[in-house]
Amino acid sequence: MAASASVSRVLPLLRHNPDYRRLFLATVVSLLGDWFAFVAISGFVTESTGRPGSAAIIHAASVLPVFFLSPLAGLVADRVDRKRLMVSVDLLRILPALGLIASLRLHSPTLAITCVALLAALSSFFDPVAEASVPNVVPPEQLSIAQAALGAVWGTMLFIGAAVGGLATLAFGREASLLLNAATFLLSAFFVAGIRRPLQHHGPPSAHGVRAQLGEVWTLARQSRITLSLLATKAGVGLGNGIVGLLPAFATARFASGDAGVGMLLAARGLGALLGPFLGQRWAGDDGRRLFLVCGGSMVTYGLAYVLLPFAPSLPLAALCVLLAHLGGGAQWVLSTYGLQVSTPDRLRGRVLALDFGLATLAVGVSSLVAGGAAELVGLAPASWALAGASILYGLWWLGWTRGLWRGNTDVLAAYRPPHSG
Repeated sequence: MAASASVSRVLPLLRHNPDYRRLFLATVVSLLGDWFAFVAISGFVTESTGRPGSAAIIHAASVLPVFFLSPLAGLVADRVDRKRLMVSVDLLRILPALGLIASLRLHSPTLAITCVALLAALSSFFDPVAEASVPNVVPPEQLSIAQAALGAVWGTMLFIGAAVGGLATLAFGREASLLLNAATFLLSAFFVAGIRRPLQHHGPPSAHGVRAQLGEVWTLARQSRITLSLLATKAGVGLGNGIVGLLPAFATARFASGDAGVGMLLAARGLGALLGPFLGQRWAGDDGRRLFLVCGGSMVTYGLAYVLLPFAPSLPLAALCVLLAHLGGGAQWVLSTYGLQVSTPDRLRGRVLALDFGLATLAVGVSSLVAGGAAELVGLAPASWALAGASILYGLWWLGWTRGLWRGNTDVLAAYRPPHSG
């Protein structure tokens, strides 16, 4: 019901705001292709190497480059025209997307991993820039639902792309899925190019030099408990996210279901990430105190659900565990991003959200590498329990650390919200 009510608010926004609609559609088509590709490549690498942790390496390759490039991406996002940057990145991403097809033909897992890493590196100049641009295309009173909708797009496209991608791979082959992925970047560039509003409302950076401009972000984090807490939020889910890289191994080794099983588990992840943002937005409402409480509870929920995964006796029950985990993960990701969008001035927003994205992907990447090694050393179940436990402990610690923000009598985000425009 909460999701249905939220969707009823999204549809008028999409109808009446063409710039937001174009940004929304660009995200839709790009993510759809991404998940078609992930199903095909993770299955290919797992089969080619015969190692249960190899898909976790693919997962790490898809996120770690973002951490290393996020400081540069944030600087660029606050210095150049964000729309031109996003269009250029989309066009450049076509090349490594086509390289994935070459990796199949050459039967080269190494080339596949390299191309995945290149795609991730380029995406570090797109995803946080898109998030930083949302407040510039929607009025303040619609920002919460607009961000929830974009977060749900990620889950929706994972749900559809992973499920359909698994079936499409079986029906048409992996190359067809990868070719579609390459084509989606061209379509995404078309939608972004049609945005008419400026995607930033500030002049040149007030600080000069790379070190000084990065220093502005760290100064803000040190001075603002809200910013620092929100920047530390996504790590809670990220520490356990390496389990996602083990899902193909669960599907193929535990349930003997091949690409279709991989697609089902990833689709369950997507369904959770689709519903989680709307549920989180509904639970938190416009109260910053509830936002922090839901973020902390979501981390714990994520870990508890994945603790149950190795006990699942069948693929559908395993998918249910994944769904529950990512209800929490989806809610936490979108709410923490919304909090940063509200509390960060536009001139710093590109750098702050790029740092947020980079820290999150660092946690995910390290978790994925640990997951891959642990799965081969101690097995899938112990590796999953260890990572899920890390999310639970981090979530409990974060709730204690931020109790002053969610137990107080004042909405900590109220001062950052401008009056409604209508």
